[in-house]
Amino acid sequence: MFYLDTNVILSYNFETEEQHWRTVNLINNLEGRFYTSSFTILELYCVISRNIGKYKLPFPKFRRQNDKEKVKMIVEYVIRRLNLAVSSDSDEITDEIEGLGIKMFSKYFDGIKLAPKVKLRTGDVLHIAYACQMKNEGKIEYIVSLDEDFRKKKDLIENETDIKVFPIE
Repeated sequence: MFYLDTNVILSYNFETEEQHWRTVNLINNLEGRFYTSSFTILELYCVISRNIGKYKLPFPKFRRQNDKEKVKMIVEYVIRRLNLAVSSDSDEITDEIEGLGIKMFSKYFDGIKLAPKVKLRTGDVLHIAYACQMKNEGKIEYIVSLDEDFRKKKDLIENETDIKVFPIE
């Protein structure tokens, strides 16, 4: 029912995040299943790797791990804590981009089609592309994000995708 953006997942799980309590209150009051994408998992790995000192787990075993294992443990922890369903990528290659002869994964091609419509940064467009897939599969109705661009372009995103934007303000 709800697609969670990377920043929502981190904010929910860690008090070091500025919007932590607001996010906890919102998520705890939402009814339905939480979904995310394989792209979100990549973003989690990247954000946590860059900020490994900021994200800690309260397990004695955690402190003894190297950074690679810590990142893996944190990603697994946040997925399980929210009971996230993660969409898998297909290995489907689209047709070539017209005029360029470039083949790419279908989700990137979906993002290319969305880009001029929603006018967002690359990562946000990919989140929307995954959310559109899940919307078409009947899994979600909302995308939940802390991103100011989602709030600013809420009407545009909703009109172009038929996915309701649930901004945390």
